[in-house]
Amino acid sequence: MKLNISFPLTGCQELIEVDDECKLQTFYEKHMTTEVSAEALDEDWKDYMIPISGGNDKQGFPMKQGVLTYGSMCLLLSNGHSCY
Repeated sequence: MKLNISFPLTGCQELIEVDDECKLQTFYEKHMTTEVSAEALDEDWKDYMIPISGGNDKQGFPMKQGVLTYGSMCLLLSNGHSCY
């Protein structure tokens, strides 16, 4: 899994590839805007809290905030909506 951790105020970002399933357990089954401790990734990230702000499912469809289901869902979106 690839994690893109960014800090918009400074424009810094870091792309981390994690293959260990034990480290990824803290990110599973979480909703968007949930803050997760980054301590499981590495000792360097010990004091950081990371808000989940987006992602994709296995088929590549993006997450949309406000849709509170665990499965896939068809949404009728018009031009101008996010994820359109």
